[in-house]
Amino acid sequence: EAVFLRKKITLLRAFSLLIGSMVGSGIFISPKGVLKNSGSVGFSLVVWFACGLLSMFGALCYAELGTRITKSGGHYIYILETLGPLPSFLFLWAEFFAIRPANSAVVSLAFGRYMLEPFFAPCAAPVPAVKLVSLLGYYTVLTLNSWSVTWSARLQTALSIVKLLALALIIVPGMMLLAQGHTENFQDAFDRESLVLDKLPLAFYAGMFAYSGWFQTSFVREELVRPERNIPLAVIVSVITVIVGYMLTNVSYYTVLGTQDVLASPAVAVSFVQQAFKSLISVVPVLVALSCFGTMNGGIFTFSRS
Repeated sequence: EAVFLRKKITLLRAFSLLIGSMVGSGIFISPKGVLKNSGSVGFSLVVWFACGLLSMFGALCYAELGTRITKSGGHYIYILETLGPLPSFLFLWAEFFAIRPANSAVVSLAFGRYMLEPFFAPCAAPVPAVKLVSLLGYYTVLTLNSWSVTWSARLQTALSIVKLLALALIIVPGMMLLAQGHTENFQDAFDRESLVLDKLPLAFYAGMFAYSGWFQTSFVREELVRPERNIPLAVIVSVITVIVGYMLTNVSYYTVLGTQDVLASPAVAVSFVQQAFKSLISVVPVLVALSCFGTMNGGIFTFSRS
């Protein structure tokens, strides 16, 4: 009999998969890189918005490919169908041995760092402990995905809610301060003297890293319920949600911290909580860690279909 994947991914799960894959460590560690290489608050916000638009264009292209090519596998299957087996093999080799391990390492280390933050504050967590917790979290997700597709999808939905909650805890106090007239950090937001054009690609690189994950539904095409309807809907709603969330989060960062504090902070989200409300100093790092955990789960869930 033919072997096929069961259609277990509904519109809600597809939306959770995209949100859970995009909102991870990027928004909590990339603002420093975007600001440093864009030169000013105004230009950094332009970079964040431009990265969101590029991600939307890419996601819409993949949504169209997903309705045309009915196989799971994402980048690999699209290259295989269009360019042939050799280019697709070379891409998959690079993805397995370089791209995915590096990306997973960044996300898992961010998970370990934020998970240990409340236990060692105000000191930095020991590097061996961070690595140990990172490995533990990664292999936990790997074991869960090997055990059950349904429970992995349910976990992704729950963690997507946690991700949005973490963003809301950053956005709300920042917007409240902004509404009270705290706009001093936005004075001379577009300072042209600080703009260095040869560093802008690095700013876009950091921003695009935060948006990475918009292509995840293409990896699970065969498991999607009504893919011709749910892929475009999930892509459009999730990417717009992330763009709005990222823009408001960065505005909140700059409202509370200012440019110098953002550039000096090794963990922007933690520095934000220390300034905004100390009562949640031990809660937000854990939410950020769970956000990274969801990104790891989404990455393993989709890439195992290649």
